[in-house]
Amino acid sequence: MAVPAVVVGIRLRHQGTAFFISRLMLPPYTKPHLSFTDQVDLLISRGLEVTNRAKAIHHLQRIGYGRLAPYWAPFQQRCTDPSHPSRTILADQFRSGAEFRHAVELYLFDKQLRLLFLDAIERIEVALRVDLAHALGKRDPWAHLTPNFLDAGRANAAFQGSTRHQNWLDKANQSIRRSKEDWVRQFFATYNSPLPIWMAVETWDFGTLSWLLEMAHLQDRFDIASRYGLLPDTLVSWIRCLAFVRNICAHHSRLWNTPIINQPNVPQPQEAATVVHIGADVVRRTRVYGAAAVASYLLKEISAGTSWGHRLKVHWINFPPMPLANAKQGGFLGQWGDLDIWQ
Repeated sequence: MAVPAVVVGIRLRHQGTAFFISRLMLPPYTKPHLSFTDQVDLLISRGLEVTNRAKAIHHLQRIGYGRLAPYWAPFQQRCTDPSHPSRTILADQFRSGAEFRHAVELYLFDKQLRLLFLDAIERIEVALRVDLAHALGKRDPWAHLTPNFLDAGRANAAFQGSTRHQNWLDKANQSIRRSKEDWVRQFFATYNSPLPIWMAVETWDFGTLSWLLEMAHLQDRFDIASRYGLLPDTLVSWIRCLAFVRNICAHHSRLWNTPIINQPNVPQPQEAATVVHIGADVVRRTRVYGAAAVASYLLKEISAGTSWGHRLKVHWINFPPMPLANAKQGGFLGQWGDLDIWQ
């Protein structure tokens, strides 16, 4: 079935003319809708072993083919990409030893991993709200509204047709407008001023906070980072890394071996000696291990008695055994559990 011209027009306006003109050269999507029984049959025909058909159908009904697909991707064969002969892509066929139940086990393991990270990031996010509100509030109750109280070079940098600060401010104000909190409505019913920084921070998500930290005045970044024994650029990169992980967790996406786009900086030994080892192997930083190490460090700085690192360690040690996926693919290499950061 051809895509209606009006739909193509809408897409062109919203996502870029050149992109969709090039897509018009591609064939249309023609795969049919499949019942859950047919989905199981398709997977079996591609070489995925299904030891309990009824359970497999149940999992597809409750979790979904599309959400489980990233968890059986490590079990798929690879083939040459016809468009780029130097690259390989996933093939439909599965490797020998691939089982449906292992994909479900990975999914359940990953679900608990995301819950662990959400617990950690909540505490780090709350602490960062206080840090930013206190540091910027000393300059001015509305320091976040103007680059004059921030790092002007970073805040005024060109970004998406405007400035970095203006783009950030649009998102920050949008969060305030969307807030359903009674105290927000009461404030605007009582005063004609914008929310001061110590109130505004409570309406922003972790990503918005991370942007503000990056644009904060250098002295404020230094003061906040010093509370954690870090240099400003190290803390900024760690917070951006955790904001990326939080988005994965919030959307219930695969985390255990996903590439981490915003990788954490390797600290200097005088900053965080227990985290320096993430620089020893690129896999540690480009997979979830690096994010876990910096989260463990920050939580120990926030609360010395935290058990989060131990809980993460116990969870990962119990990585489900299977032939085609392993803990190393998440960046957990060698005798990682013996390192000080996990004690």
